[in-house]
Amino acid sequence: MKAEYWIDIIFGVLLLPGMMFLFPLGEWAQWHPGYVLTYIVWLYLVYFLCRKALGPQLLQGRRGRITVLGVLFIIGAITFLMSLTEVQIPETVEPGHGMAPHVRAMWVLLLAVVSVGLPVGLFSQKVALLSAYKEEEETLSAASAALELRRNEAMAADLDIQLKSGYKTVNVPLSAVQYLESRNNYVCVHLDHLDDVVSQITLKNVLEMLPPGQFVRIHRSYVVPLWRIQRQSATEVKLMGIEEPLPVGRAYKDQLKNNG
Repeated sequence: MKAEYWIDIIFGVLLLPGMMFLFPLGEWAQWHPGYVLTYIVWLYLVYFLCRKALGPQLLQGRRGRITVLGVLFIIGAITFLMSLTEVQIPETVEPGHGMAPHVRAMWVLLLAVVSVGLPVGLFSQKVALLSAYKEEEETLSAASAALELRRNEAMAADLDIQLKSGYKTVNVPLSAVQYLESRNNYVCVHLDHLDDVVSQITLKNVLEMLPPGQFVRIHRSYVVPLWRIQRQSATEVKLMGIEEPLPVGRAYKDQLKNNG
């Protein structure tokens, strides 16, 4: 179980009830049990609000802190109004054991709830963010390792093609190809760690130069290496090492599915 959940249990089950018994709330409960029960429920609601909403909000910068202060002001105002509620104290009660001690207890308990709820909520949010960051880092690391493995497999074939770019012929290593993009009468070959190669040729002609079973056309404007596909759907393909997904054309869905 996570540390913050243990704090919730210890505070909510042991510490807060124990603090209540330090004050003469037992006497007050005998006089007005409904009022005491309402305030106890209010304390737990405030703790839950601080723990789940206000604490994490503190990480949202200045605006988040202003929001927290505003909500705490409202909580204090509601508690103040509750303390003004007329409570009939029996005439037999000795002086000094009436309403005043209980009002002080209300504020002390509220302060304790806020003082614990806010830090625990803040700590929980930081842990969640760190866990998410670590998970994302591990995912990226795994994707990078998979990409490197597939690239090495492609490099093992030691294949490249030659394309005319401008006035010169360029060797294009297939293991470095991210994807091929058609631009009217030109094809742009996007490469890892190399400048893009633009050649006046059709995408269909380039496909004929590529080794079978290693590349697939997913759109009238795009051809991608099969080994680089990270995930695919009926409408788009996500390539490893490429931030934005590429669209899948309707005419190429079956072709992608059969090659995938």
